[in-house]
Amino acid sequence: MHIRDTKRWMMLGVLGAGLLALAGCGSKSYVATTQLSGANEATPVTTSATGIATATLDGKKLTITGTFSGLQSNLQVATGTGSSAHVHQGAQGTSGPPILDLTITSTDQRNGSYTGTKDLSDDEQEAFKDGLLYINVHTVNNPGGEIRGQFIPTEED
Repeated sequence: MHIRDTKRWMMLGVLGAGLLALAGCGSKSYVATTQLSGANEATPVTTSATGIATATLDGKKLTITGTFSGLQSNLQVATGTGSSAHVHQGAQGTSGPPILDLTITSTDQRNGSYTGTKDLSDDEQEAFKDGLLYINVHTVNNPGGEIRGQFIPTEED
């Protein structure tokens, strides 16, 4: 009977250690919400346009949702990309390359919403966590971007 109790405790110990190891394997989530404005552009733009964007990094998957309104001119697809709104990699006040084209829904080319998802590389995940990703909306009058917002994420519990 003593050997059976020892085996039982040993099995419970192994099971407990396995559960603790699995708990440590879970991915952390990070969330950032940003306000888009012309003042946030690398070269500031005078505009009354605004926007909001939320970015969620769950594991390696980045999900973007948001809206924009009051653009001075119509949306314009940025050179070398497939969209008028993107997530770029770059520090606040600097321009960087786009890493994610966003899908835009708009009835008038000046107000609308955007969404997008991407599995980020390890380097892109670190850039997001370090506040080095931003969103930009490009227009005919401001092909470099009319409104921009920098993502500064916080870790979710």
